[in-house]
Amino acid sequence: MHQLFSWAARGVLGVALSLNLFAAEGRADNALDEYLKKPDAHFNWKRTESKKLEGAEVVHLELLSQVWREQFWSHDIQIVRPTTVRHSDICLLFITGSGDGARYIEMLKTITDASGAMAAVLADVPNQPLYDGKNEDALIAYTFEQFARTRDKSWPVLFPMVKSAVKAMDAIQQHTEKAHQQKVTKFVVTGASKRGWTTWLTGATDPRVVAIAPMVFDMLNFKAQTDWAQAMYGRQSEQIADYTELNLVERMNSPELKELRSWVDPYEYAKSYTMPKLILIGTNDRYWVVDSLRHYWNDLPQPKWIFQTPNAGHDLDGGREAIPTLAAWYQMIADGEQPPSVQWQIKDGPEGAQMTLIFSQKPEEVRAWTAKSTDRDLRDDKWESAKLPNLAEQMTIDVPKPEQGYVAYLGEAVFKTKRGHRYKLSTEARVTPREAPSRPNSSGPSTGSK
Repeated sequence: MHQLFSWAARGVLGVALSLNLFAAEGRADNALDEYLKKPDAHFNWKRTESKKLEGAEVVHLELLSQVWREQFWSHDIQIVRPTTVRHSDICLLFITGSGDGARYIEMLKTITDASGAMAAVLADVPNQPLYDGKNEDALIAYTFEQFARTRDKSWPVLFPMVKSAVKAMDAIQQHTEKAHQQKVTKFVVTGASKRGWTTWLTGATDPRVVAIAPMVFDMLNFKAQTDWAQAMYGRQSEQIADYTELNLVERMNSPELKELRSWVDPYEYAKSYTMPKLILIGTNDRYWVVDSLRHYWNDLPQPKWIFQTPNAGHDLDGGREAIPTLAAWYQMIADGEQPPSVQWQIKDGPEGAQMTLIFSQKPEEVRAWTAKSTDRDLRDDKWESAKLPNLAEQMTIDVPKPEQGYVAYLGEAVFKTKRGHRYKLSTEARVTPREAPSRPNSSGPSTGSK
């Protein structure tokens, strides 16, 4: 089991990869772009050590990515390079938090074994703790509040987080050319939670990113998402208390926070995401409402895929199912193999819901997953599955309306790549009946208690 969080054919795919070279140029620069383009003479890196694994080499780089608000940002990079490299021009970059990244080498080895291409982990994004011991959401929320108070565009810590990824790509390119006389021109970027957020923003702003696989950041379209949580829970999730305690959610439509959202909400860059996208999320994630995808999925351009792991929560169950899917998907991206499309149509009426699944190729297995809730807060409810018979390129899931309460549902399909790697894709999760529960509004956090 891979521990993800301890504190990611030519033809249509080829066109998507080419189009992304121009995606970041198709809109006017904003404050994030300006920060990324600002020269920083402090950038440097050095190779410190290397070691041999069975079928691979691991190289450790130390990186100084930038100076942000008079603070030096340093990072560790672990690069896993397979002994036999099938694709020398592409590298997967996994962005993670505190530590030196060594704990992810086994995971990267799984990915390089499948793909025949390099994979690297960038650690310490963000550099933390900062500002009286603040970490993670507390740090991000603090910097948002500082921007709202001062209108100083240098404050949002997402800016140096993205620049850390940009400079890591620079370092990997320079090291690979120096050590192996090979040019890395393409990156597949992934990361979880706040690093999933960073993944979205890096993909929107750097043309070297030819595909993204953001993990457990199901929050695009901030205003719609927080409004939806308020309607579904009667309050915001306790997991975003760092933001609600500073009244950032309540002030989201203020001029200063509208401006901030235009820089840090990935939804604002939706048209730029022409590259292949694999969204890796889990049901029972305490941060988000289970059907949060409804607020941005249809606005993302193709090609795009989802794997929503049932019962996995915010840590994706350690990546037990998500990492094999990521490895297979990266192999397909590197090989130019077109992943199958998974589409769905939903009819929701007084008797319940019907989801029609449409595949571009017949899957090896299809399951219908459902979870029941008395109050539509499904974060503590167990998902159960039923295997569907008679596999075909079009299948139907019927979800009867419950006598009381709500039923969440999604479809899951199993495929294999041309190289034989097994992986899973899914639909978004939806809930029937569609009507929101009747709840009194509350400004306190939702704990998900039944």
